Amino acid sequence: MIKKQSFGIWFNLVVAVLTVVSLIVYGVNISGEGYFKGASVGNLILYGVIAIIMLAAVIVLAQLQITGTAQKVMEIISGLLRIAVPVLLTLALVNLVSARAEGLGFIYFSNADVLQEVQTPANMSSATGTIANMICLGAAAIFAMIAAFFTLRKKDA
Repeated sequence: MIKKQSFGIWFNLVVAVLTVVSLIVYGVNISGEGYFKGASVGNLILYGVIAIIMLAAVIVLAQLQITGTAQKVMEIISGLLRIAVPVLLTLALVNLVSARAEGLGFIYFSNADVLQEVQTPANMSSATGTIANMICLGAAAIFAMIAAFFTLRKKDA
């Protein structure tokens, strides 16, 4: 069963894993010490979880052995889900960037006289976690866009 999966399925699995990793990094970031402790971003977790559920639905729909009209309907649903996933991940990234831009600017670009007070190890760790979160979400969104172009079923020889 595993060997029979198409490249599109594997690519969607990578997107799901990147999304889970980004949610974990986000959770660690807001629960750890530093500048962004407790600073949750609205709907980021909701968008990520919905995207993961949609990816799971795409993968499950591709496993169904359906023919005829039902197959066409499933392909349309799968296509819509594969379009919605990068939209949700991009929305999550935009929300994260807009919520964190001012804080990152404060940490990295403060005046020289307050820089020592601002750039504490905890704040630098928090900022690094935020940047890692942005990279994971951005990669997941880009990979989701790319995954939408791959077929989910292997062609029978």
